[in-house]
Amino acid sequence: METVFADLSLGVKGPGLEAIFAYDKGGLESLVIGGRQQLYRCPSLAFWRATTDNDRGNGFSKKSALWMGADMFSIVTSYSVNVDGTELGKEELRAPGNNRLLDSPLRKAHEVSITFSHATCTNPAAEVRVTYSMSDDWDGVRVDYEYRGVEGLPSLPVCGIRFCLPYVVAGYDWQGLSGETYPDRLAGAQEGHWSIEGLPVTPYVIAQECGMHMGTQLVRFHHKDGGVLTIKAVDGCTINFQALPCSPLELEAAYHPIDLPLPRRTYITIAAAVRGVGGIDSWGSEPGPGYQIDAAGTYHTAFTLC
Repeated sequence: METVFADLSLGVKGPGLEAIFAYDKGGLESLVIGGRQQLYRCPSLAFWRATTDNDRGNGFSKKSALWMGADMFSIVTSYSVNVDGTELGKEELRAPGNNRLLDSPLRKAHEVSITFSHATCTNPAAEVRVTYSMSDDWDGVRVDYEYRGVEGLPSLPVCGIRFCLPYVVAGYDWQGLSGETYPDRLAGAQEGHWSIEGLPVTPYVIAQECGMHMGTQLVRFHHKDGGVLTIKAVDGCTINFQALPCSPLELEAAYHPIDLPLPRRTYITIAAAVRGVGGIDSWGSEPGPGYQIDAAGTYHTAFTLC
């Protein structure tokens, strides 16, 4: 692989794949696979889901409103790059330190990883670490996500990472549990291979959270001309994913589905932890204790993009 040590970014180019990682923004800013721009803009840390009817009934969104701000903003506290076992820190990666890397043998690498540490915009702040790894032996980018919580924060709506595709997918298929699933809505799901055409938003009277798929091993997103972006769980993990033509904040701002903006992007959330929907015994009831996300917990997921 070829590595490019720019002033504010790291470029990595391998067979059929090009990636750009932005130091200041803290993530994978661009991913081109097979000549197609599959990702653009850095992924965001996902902490918010649109309010459900049950959330409105029990006031959950008001109690956990700070997570909406954390979903919009985070702080990159540190980053480091490892090239074939050589660790490079901020001073070596930014100008003028990176001038010494212009003719370095590290420009040709077998394995490259970059780790970003983020602080949530909360008080107190939790830590999120995201590591992106690439190798000559792989055909994609591996992503390791870990949330490290602290005491004193309200329960989380969701915990994960969100990617933006610069196009609306024609549909997607996945291997895992059938239908829309949440932690407290799993009993009727079946293991298998499933598919959905287009990028539907559930037509509730009041626009709200929808479309989570839990316990997934692999999901493929299809471009109208036949291109595919594959997300695959690794290291014994399963992934929980959601794909919508709007962001959670756009869904939150809409009163009725007709208020949503015209589809122009695909927002994919990969969640390490998902809050249940509740409402088991009455409208507005909280999910059971086992189906809430403790902000003091630690949550991890790992997957590849290819």
